Formats: sequence, structure tokens, C-alpha cells
Amino acid sequence: MLVLVTGSTGFVGGYLVRELFSRGHQVRCLVRPTSPPENLKGLSVELAPGDVTLPATLTEACIGAGAVIHLAAIIREKGRATFPRVNTEGTRNLVAAARGAGVRRFVYMSNLGVTGPDPGYSFLHSKWLGEESVRESGLDHTILRPSVLFGAEDRFVNMLADIIRRAPVVPVIGSGNTRFQLISAAEVARCLATALEEGRFIGQTVELGGPEQRSYEEIIDLIIHTLGKRRLKLHILVPLMQPVVWLMERLLTQPPLTSQQLKMLDRDNIAKLDAVEEWFGFRPTPLGQEIGYIRR
Repeated sequence: MLVLVTGSTGFVGGYLVRELFSRGHQVRCLVRPTSPPENLKGLSVELAPGDVTLPATLTEACIGAGAVIHLAAIIREKGRATFPRVNTEGTRNLVAAARGAGVRRFVYMSNLGVTGPDPGYSFLHSKWLGEESVRESGLDHTILRPSVLFGAEDRFVNMLADIIRRAPVVPVIGSGNTRFQLISAAEVARCLATALEEGRFIGQTVELGGPEQRSYEEIIDLIIHTLGKRRLKLHILVPLMQPVVWLMERLLTQPPLTSQQLKMLDRDNIAKLDAVEEWFGFRPTPLGQEIGYIRR
């Protein structure tokens, strides 16, 4: 079928477009003028100029599509690109356009940790409200909630690796005991494509995580070992990091950590260990098996 993909120029988007092509689908990519599709070069995709925050650009993009896979979202706010405007209203805009164009199938990539309304965590809250608009849409929908993603272009593992390369003493924020269940971005793309194709996923909300749960400090230790470094670690209380992060957000174009991300470091980000096997029939790749990309 013809599938409209939002967020195609992002981290998961490139993997997803290739996955859809490998399964014989046609792909139309919603692309903002400020997001050149460098990761789509060489692929015979149809480019549809548009932006989820501009409803007038979405109707034409949806016409003729058999399905929409909605990835577009932000994890940090900047200027008018706020969580409510992009993650919540943008999803509502796209749902309305899909319904108006007669699209029946809608797959939405949310985030692990989204479990209900939670205004104290504005990013997660914005994604919950986005989920609600999908659930209430009347479309044949599926919602996937992946844990933190890893892969050659990721921000989480690569950010930690960059700190470890540069700093003789590695900061460990908080207790370091918060657990994560990192999952490969390529394998999340595989799950998204499967959820699109198989009717048993209609009406389902599925949490995705890798095959192991590692604490924040264990992930740091794995990266230190993979890089072949010897590093001291220093635990820093979260309240002491708050003014530092606040300052970075105002001085740096791409701060390594935002206030919302700092706040979410106190919450486990885990799913059932066998969730992917149970729903999709394969065992996801452990982080330690693929993490060699940080040595490049």
C-alpha cells in the first residue's frame, strides 16, 4: 500500500522507510523545509512538503494513502516548537487530516513511560494526549511505546560515549540505579511495519523494550569498557544538576541534557522482558552486541 510516514528524516524514520520498501510498500514522506531528507537519498520515495503543526499542509499529503505511520515528535522544546504544539496538537492535526482523506490505518509511535495524564512530566504528558487523540479517532489504530533507542545515530549512547571520551571523571547523575531497556531503532522500525500489516494489532497499545534491563550506571560501565577507557565515576545529586542543565539549555543550541530528560532520570524506563518476542516473534538485539558503533 501507499504509506505516509511523518518523521522520516529522523532517527527511526530512515530505518522505517527502508523496512517498508523491503516489504513492497510505496512510501510518501512528509518533510518540513527545514529538515532536508539526507537520510533518504537513493530511495524512490515521494516527498510531500508539510508540517504537522500546519493543518493546511496535511490533507493533500494524506490523500491516496492507505495508512499513516506517525513518528514526528520533539524531545526538547525550542522557540515555538513546544511539546503541546508538536507532540499533542500535531498528532491531532494529522489524525483529522487522515480521517478527512479517508485513511483507515494509523500507527503511532509514542514512548515507554507514557501511562496516563502526568502534567509534571510535560514531554510524557504531551505524548499521552497525542495517544488519546489516536484512540478517540475512530481509525484502525495501533500505538507502540518503545524504550530508549540505540543505533549508530542515537543521542543517548553517543552522548554518554562523548562525555566518557573527553572527561577523566564521568558524572553519574543521581543514584545511577534507574533502569533502562534499550532497543535497537532498526528493530523498532521492524515492529512498526509488522504492526501496520497485521490486523491483530488494531486497537492495541504495545510496549517495546530490549532483551535486558540495565541501570544507568551499568550502561555507563558498558560504554567505558567498549571504548577501552579507564575512568573514575562521580555521583552527582539531581538537585545539583538542575541549575547546570538550566544554563546549558539557554546557552547551547543542542544541550546534551534537558530539564525534562533530567527529571525523567528518576523513573525506570522498562517493559516486559519478553514483550517483543511475545508480540513480534523475534528476540531483540542486546545493547552490548551492537554498541561497537561508538568506536567509529
